[in-house]
Amino acid sequence: MVDRVNLVLVYLPDALDVEDLKKVAQRVRAVADNVSVYIHADRTPDAALIERLANHRTFVFSPMQLEAFMVKRGRVYAGRPMQKSEQLLRLQLAGVPVPDWTALDRGKRFDPAVWGDYVVMKPEISSGARGVSIVSTHSLNEVGINVEQYRRERPNPIVQKLIFNPTYGKIRIQMLFDEVLFARRFCFPKDAGLRAPNDLVNNQHLFLTENTKAENYDSADVFALAKRCYKTFDDVALLALDVLLDESGRPFFIETNPGGNTWHFSSAIVGRGLRARGVFLEQQFGAFERAGDVLAKRALAEAI
Repeated sequence: MVDRVNLVLVYLPDALDVEDLKKVAQRVRAVADNVSVYIHADRTPDAALIERLANHRTFVFSPMQLEAFMVKRGRVYAGRPMQKSEQLLRLQLAGVPVPDWTALDRGKRFDPAVWGDYVVMKPEISSGARGVSIVSTHSLNEVGINVEQYRRERPNPIVQKLIFNPTYGKIRIQMLFDEVLFARRFCFPKDAGLRAPNDLVNNQHLFLTENTKAENYDSADVFALAKRCYKTFDDVALLALDVLLDESGRPFFIETNPGGNTWHFSSAIVGRGLRARGVFLEQQFGAFERAGDVLAKRALAEAI
């Protein structure tokens, strides 16, 4: 007798287009006829569905953090907010290159000979580059005199060594487990004038991806590094990896965005605008087919 497995795709209404998940489900059904696929909004399911799911091994995937959906049994992968310092530690555990970083603590000194003339300072929790700034190392030493003493319950800002390429901003690699769903590289305008150190501070707005031109990105070497990452993020399947290239083209991983809200094929914050401009991220690598393949495989192997 063939073991039947449930796969539940959970979404937050208005955050993405449910038609994306229907296409993923269609792929799952085509490659694994013993997987029953359910698509459900993030709300408490009715009692009948809870009991029906409990009759078979179940696997739940949500691109975002779950608020209300629940099952009696099942392996659950969903978005989980995570401080940037924890993200960086997990990236280091994955064995990928990470820029030097530390928490800004009272009296901590930063030697320009080690850190460079400029560093990146960012809050532990933020999205869309909010609160991220490029500051001179000397000024950071002055700030460190008055910053509050670090305590775990009150995280201090993160200081990262500046990784900079005068042509390219960040690379965004969208991973679902070990599959690349899309990858984009953001390019600075040719007239941006980012060659001198002061230009980095004066043009910080260009480091926000919506201010730069994007192009498809494909690199077997960088993708091989990216595929290492998911194993160190427990119960998070969807990672939006941000990668920077230095001036020689070497990649450095800076964030993973495990909290969700990065299903940018149709997300309210990015995807809808892209589609309105005729940009369909799923076309690059056949993302919905890839997602269906990996979810079918994982459901069969990991459902409980």
